[in-house]
Amino acid sequence: MASHCASSFLTPGPVAHANAVAVLHLKRDLLIPVKLEARDDNDEGYAEGKVTNTRFGSFPHSTLIGLPWGTQVRASAVDTGSRGRRGANGKPEIDRRRKRVEEPDAEGEEAPPTPKAAVTAATGFVHLLPPTPESWTTSLPHRTQVVYTPDYSYILHRLRVRPGSVIIEAGAGSGSFTHAAARAVFDGYQNEHESRSRKRKRTGKVWSYEFHEQRVD
Repeated sequence: MASHCASSFLTPGPVAHANAVAVLHLKRDLLIPVKLEARDDNDEGYAEGKVTNTRFGSFPHSTLIGLPWGTQVRASAVDTGSRGRRGANGKPEIDRRRKRVEEPDAEGEEAPPTPKAAVTAATGFVHLLPPTPESWTTSLPHRTQVVYTPDYSYILHRLRVRPGSVIIEAGAGSGSFTHAAARAVFDGYQNEHESRSRKRKRTGKVWSYEFHEQRVD
């Protein structure tokens, strides 16, 4: 295949996988976008690894990865591990229970900690949904002027955007219009044969300029 990063918005697949963007549906007007991570690289101190906390409970990413989209997921009673034990400098102390797992391996590299198996809580659940431009727009905090679904639908219609079109956007902002435009122009990925052929398939593109580094990240 040609080198590309498959987008969860365009080709989510049948199940949620690590490094994919997912949407946690708490209720009709409350959705939370998350990036599913198999490892807690930020070392937030949970024994279960990466955890997303909501008003309806805590959800370790290990309980989300590999589930079919649309699954109802029960909350977990998470173990705060080293999160609740802070040293004099205010940083979490190393959990001695996890230290044994983090011993250097034969090559001298530190092995990643093994997440603890999650225990289902008594109450709380969410639905695990694939991301769409509509759910992304609904879940956005209003830090920028959000282009809502009726607005970007009208804009794309008037521009006569279709699969294979190329769009230049001045300012990605919240990404609401960007995701909708990307879906509208998407007509698949080039395979290795097509990328080498002279008659290359024209693939849709959205070129977006954004000077605010935080929004890009």
